[in-house]
Amino acid sequence: MQVKNSNGYESFDSGLLSICDADERALISTKIEKVRFGDRTIGATRFWQAKTAGNKVDRLLSIPLDVANTNLIEVNDVVIIDADNMKMSGQYKILQIQSKFDAKPPALYLSLEKAVHIFKDKRAENGD
Repeated sequence: MQVKNSNGYESFDSGLLSICDADERALISTKIEKVRFGDRTIGATRFWQAKTAGNKVDRLLSIPLDVANTNLIEVNDVVIIDADNMKMSGQYKILQIQSKFDAKPPALYLSLEKAVHIFKDKRAENGD
């Protein structure tokens, strides 16, 4: 995992992710797939604001803003991470979406909570 440089440049070299629409513990369609992402540090403010709201932020990721159709991505969508390190892989629920226009290149930050129960994949049944 590479750390963000102090000069504001983002790196998206932590792995690939897909974003899916889910309904009642099942993945029903793929919104975006095979997007490069970068892991970010969860700051104390973000952590405690989520905690106050009754959520737990497990990961903070950035994806390139120009790749992501921000109209498609919604809170409660499911992020499936394919990382080289199996400990980093898994399913996560989106808690917060934040556009980061002052980054180079502009990015979309996703605050994620680890899925306690794995979502059943019904995308093939829906022709996706």
